[in-house]
Amino acid sequence: MAGVDNAERAGRFLALYSSGLLSSGATTLRTERNMLRMADSFGIDVQLTILPMHCEVSVRKDKGNGRLLFSEQYSRGINFNAITAMSRMSWKVADGRLTVEQAERLLSFVKAQSRYPDWIVAFAAGVANASFCRLFCGDLWAMAFVFLCTVMGFWLKRCLIHRSVDVRIAVILAGMVSAITASGCYIFSLGATPDVAVAASVLYLVPGIPFINAFSNFMHGHYVCAAAIFMHAIETTACLGIGLFCGVMILNNL
Repeated sequence: MAGVDNAERAGRFLALYSSGLLSSGATTLRTERNMLRMADSFGIDVQLTILPMHCEVSVRKDKGNGRLLFSEQYSRGINFNAITAMSRMSWKVADGRLTVEQAERLLSFVKAQSRYPDWIVAFAAGVANASFCRLFCGDLWAMAFVFLCTVMGFWLKRCLIHRSVDVRIAVILAGMVSAITASGCYIFSLGATPDVAVAASVLYLVPGIPFINAFSNFMHGHYVCAAAIFMHAIETTACLGIGLFCGVMILNNL
């Protein structure tokens, strides 16, 4: 068993690591496995408790039954690069190639890495959503309008969130703008599948990762986190539906 000082430092690092992994969109199962893998390498006895808004790491002291408790809040987001880098870090620690101090520096470096620029993500989302439109038998005009409405809606949502607008309001407004933009196929009588364009206009807002994570958490017994993430996903889905409905109603009343 590691000394108290080393156990305290390792426990604090593991709490920061777990919160960072959860904030990047990792499942509770991956977070738990990665953390326990590193704890075994550090030679400490830990317990991880993951709650909807924060995680707790409990470390047993060198002697007696006393435990050190470290708690960190986390937010919901998606960063696959960070998940990959942090998972690789856990294997390096498990293989004895990283000490606690080195792992701390590497974790700070990973967290400091900037994500892809918004315009690249918006373009990629537009291409992906246009591909979904084609998958649903949309023609070239429908694909073009879906690409345009996705880029516009994505950019609007990002701008609103950066200005501290509530994410639910941002989703509703983005969905409304996307639906109105995609209706250009109807307005200008372009293409033969305008209905597909409108239906696919808000698909980029569907919270696929939260739904997947909620199912994974439920299957592995993390029922509280599964319920919280599922409700968050349902809330986002309802908001995009409201945005789509409002956009269609606005056009019908013009």
